[in-house]
Amino acid sequence: MSGCFTQRGMPALFPPAFRARAALRAGAAMVLEMPCAASVRDAENFALGGVSILERLRFVTHLSFGTEDPDIQALHTAANILENPNGAFLEALQASLAEGKPFAAAQADGVSAAMDEKDTDEFVSKPNNILGICYLRALARLHSDITPLPVRRNSDYHISDLSHAAYPSASAVRRAFLTGDLKAAEAACGYLLRTAGAHRPDALDSVLLNAVRSMTPAALRKLPDCSEGLEYRLRKCAVQAASRAELLELLKTRRYTRARLNRLLTHAMLGMRAKPLEKQPSYVRLLGFRKEYEPELALLKQAKLKVIAKASDGNRNNPLYRLDMRAYDLWALGAGLPAGFMFRQQIVIV
Repeated sequence: MSGCFTQRGMPALFPPAFRARAALRAGAAMVLEMPCAASVRDAENFALGGVSILERLRFVTHLSFGTEDPDIQALHTAANILENPNGAFLEALQASLAEGKPFAAAQADGVSAAMDEKDTDEFVSKPNNILGICYLRALARLHSDITPLPVRRNSDYHISDLSHAAYPSASAVRRAFLTGDLKAAEAACGYLLRTAGAHRPDALDSVLLNAVRSMTPAALRKLPDCSEGLEYRLRKCAVQAASRAELLELLKTRRYTRARLNRLLTHAMLGMRAKPLEKQPSYVRLLGFRKEYEPELALLKQAKLKVIAKASDGNRNNPLYRLDMRAYDLWALGAGLPAGFMFRQQIVIV
């Protein structure tokens, strides 16, 4: 599970321990937290970070993930093309980039051209399919024996109204909560939601704007995925904007998707730098477990990475662990809580 900041580049509404408890009550045996260095990244690096952790736990046999089209062979074909690009892929990719398309869209065009089948454009452009393909790429890159198990996603993540959703989307639940319809949000989740200590999406806007305005173009260039002169556009727009939403509107172009820009803003706020992120996480944090599975915790002893149960056991000399500490403290600031939040969180047992 992501920690305080998610792959969308936004702070989570609720703290990791609260969300871990919800997952455990829904049937999860154990919940682990992905380091921020992996969770607030593009799909390829998000998947690689997560899969590398599961691989090094040494006891994981299957990786299940949601996709719009659970055709494992088609997903494997797309993943193989991306890992071993051929001429058709490269030609289509370059043509799409020359048209000014975002890299992700140009990449999808390349995969579609290389697969040379009908209706593949839509297949490789669906968000859950994209992430599923990235999981398969990560498994292949790590030479993992973990078996992928895609599951069809039935919900429509574009529906923002809970009353029309048989399977409520996270976006709809967030919208209901943020507009004050607590009853509907709780009915969709199936458990009570906390109103005190929640983190609203705009709570850190002033912190974000100050961070970006204070950075030089050279410092901005060191952020992950800040290239092609984007640092100058980011600096110029940050001076004009008065909120994250307004800054995103000013920044948005055909070439840069909102999701990429949103992550970039959080990278700037957290002080993330591209170079330390080149290494895969050397640790994972245990957030909670179900009591009947306590004997299985012994499996964690065979892991080839450090499993941290107490935050104080983490290596503060590790730049990735210091990044997690900053993420927790910034999240706490936006939620109206004091610093040191990560060290006050207890393991959740249900």
